[in-house]
Amino acid sequence: MTTGARRSRPALVTAAVVLWLVVCAVQLVGQALMIGRTAALYGPWSVVVYVVGFGLIGFVVFGAVRLARGSGRARFWLAVLAALGLLGAVVPPYGLTTAERVAAALAGVLPYLPPARAWFPPRPARAPKAQQPRVVGWDPDTGEPVRASE
Repeated sequence: MTTGARRSRPALVTAAVVLWLVVCAVQLVGQALMIGRTAALYGPWSVVVYVVGFGLIGFVVFGAVRLARGSGRARFWLAVLAALGLLGAVVPPYGLTTAERVAAALAGVLPYLPPARAWFPPRPARAPKAQQPRVVGWDPDTGEPVRASE
């Protein structure tokens, strides 16, 4: 039973959301600055890569908003993206992209720390499936399974 009182969001979750939004803003500005130069050098079809990049940034922003609201799935998928980004952070050249990826990895870890876990609802318990009788053969006329009767 809920009392209707609003829970306060843990500071770690708020910090993770802010980090995700800052990383997205930096990447958005970086891509926006590069799109014109890339199109001039390689032609208009090179912009397709940036459109996909903008879509991925939009997905991460959507995930950060859902994370702020307490979505466990958003927490999981943002952690997956952070882990993939951290793999790219160990590859040279180092610089702003490495700092972005390390910040994203930190934002992916923060919601899993113990003080932040209570913000996310627990997964519902799985109900066991009813055991069906064993299939002993197939009906040659209809193709339906013939089940053993106890």
